[in-house]
Amino acid sequence: MFHPPHWHHKNIKFPKEEIDIVISKLKQVPIPSGNNCFTSFHLNSIRPESIWYENYSKILEDILSDIGVYQNGTYNYYYWSQLYIDGSSHGVHSHFPGDDISFVHFIQVPNEPLFRFTNTIGDYYIPHQFEGDIICFPSWVWHEVIVNKSNTERLIVSGNINITDMSPTPLESSN
Repeated sequence: MFHPPHWHHKNIKFPKEEIDIVISKLKQVPIPSGNNCFTSFHLNSIRPESIWYENYSKILEDILSDIGVYQNGTYNYYYWSQLYIDGSSHGVHSHFPGDDISFVHFIQVPNEPLFRFTNTIGDYYIPHQFEGDIICFPSWVWHEVIVNKSNTERLIVSGNINITDMSPTPLESSN
């Protein structure tokens, strides 16, 4: 059975007022050619999700602490928001090469899960994805967002972490 490597980090919800601000600002961004959802990925100006900068600094510190990178390595990261409206989707893709760990934070989601992992030969795996869930996975894992048919706006924040150096602390012997 197909079960790609991934883990649920935490469930972190943001205030409805902030979510509404991000959605409103994203709807002012033109949809890029070849895309069918609103995204801040290509913005060079201030991004709507920047209101959560301090939140994501802490979230990413926690993710990297859990896997031992924060204490013993250096890294950089970037993230962006995406708003899927009725009929929106995002085809099969990975974030490799160049990125090590990817994550998706389900800010506002319809009842039907739309994110899934795939092996590109027809098998797929749908992880739990409730509002507030953060899923982390190796950036080489193929994934997609199936068509939103719910008339419910789906807001997510996605991101990538690049580990630039690892210097593990030697384990002490137990003599």
